[in-house]
Amino acid sequence: MSLDRQSLRQSLRAKRKQLSDIEQQNAAIKLLEQFQSALASALLPESNLALYLTNDGEISPDAICEWCWQNNINVYLPVLDGKALVFARYTQNCEWQKNSFNILEPVDPAPLKGADMDMVLMPLVGFDDQGGRLGMGGGFYDRTFENKSERTHLIGLAHDCQEVDNLPIESWDVPLSGMLTPSRYIKCE
Repeated sequence: MSLDRQSLRQSLRAKRKQLSDIEQQNAAIKLLEQFQSALASALLPESNLALYLTNDGEISPDAICEWCWQNNINVYLPVLDGKALVFARYTQNCEWQKNSFNILEPVDPAPLKGADMDMVLMPLVGFDDQGGRLGMGGGFYDRTFENKSERTHLIGLAHDCQEVDNLPIESWDVPLSGMLTPSRYIKCE
C-alpha cells in the first residue's frame, strides 16, 4: 500500500467522522431510499444479503437491515475467518461474541461463505465514479471475494463526502458491482 493510499484513507476517515449525528441519521434514511430505488428489486424473499455494523463514522445500513427483515430477506454480518470472512446470520435476538479486533459478531454455528450471498453491502473509506474503492486496508473483503461468483453483487456504501476524483486501483482490489450513497447509485459492472 502506498503512502498516498494511507494518507487518503486517514483524511477520508476523518471527514466522515466529522458528520454530526443528525447528518448521519439523514444520510442513513436517504441511503435506504436509494437502495429501494436502485437495488431492492434484485432481492427476493429468502435472498441472502450481507451488511455490516457501523463503526468509525461509516454510513449506517441499519434502515436497510430493517427493510430486509420486514421483507423476509436473510441478513448476515461478516465474521472473521482467518484473513478472510464468512457470514453469520443476523437476527433481532442473535447471540454475540467479540472478535480479535474487539468487534461484535453474531454467533452462528454454520456461517455461510461469500459465494452464498446474493448481495453484499460493504463499507468504503473512499470511492470514485469509475468504480475505484478504498477500504480500511485489511484486505478481508478482497480475500473473501477474490473468486466471486456472478451471483454475488458487491455494493460499496459511503457518504457522498467520501468521493474523490480518482483512486488508484491495485491488482488485489476486487471490483464492485456498484456503489451506493445517500444521493445516488453508481453502477460499476
